[in-house]
Amino acid sequence: MEEFRLLDRSDREAYHQLLVGGYQASKEVGIDFKAADFSPQDSYQWLEDFPTYGLWVDDVLVSSISLRLPWSKKPGPSSYPHLGHVVTDPNHKRQGYAYKTLTHLEEVLVNLYKTPKITLGTAAEHPWLCTMYESWGFRRYQETTLPGNKHVTIYFEKSL
Repeated sequence: MEEFRLLDRSDREAYHQLLVGGYQASKEVGIDFKAADFSPQDSYQWLEDFPTYGLWVDDVLVSSISLRLPWSKKPGPSSYPHLGHVVTDPNHKRQGYAYKTLTHLEEVLVNLYKTPKITLGTAAEHPWLCTMYESWGFRRYQETTLPGNKHVTIYFEKSL
């Protein structure tokens, strides 16, 4: 059974395990995303600060996406909602769960937040994420090196 919903405090441990486990693949290819090294407290604080939606399959959190809203502590690069921590459990990769999570989240963004567009960013050097996001309908619009990062960040946007 599948369930898509906003994560809450009761989901903190499941979210932390998903986040750290899911980001290990990026570490293995040399991309140093900060979320890969989040402590449990970092993950818990993230859930407090940013609306995070998850897809549960048979009571297992398999994928989640967070919203960095323009008025939040860490807004994205534009005036539109920015997707952060797009992550899938490594035991559930290549099953379409991240895309399914995005599809559900797009409905929330259009119906609840009334946004016409969303953004996200990833490392230019990542071997598959840029291609994956483009296949989901995102288009590249900016490149930059953010303070403290060793990689070049590519920002993508998508009209909803």
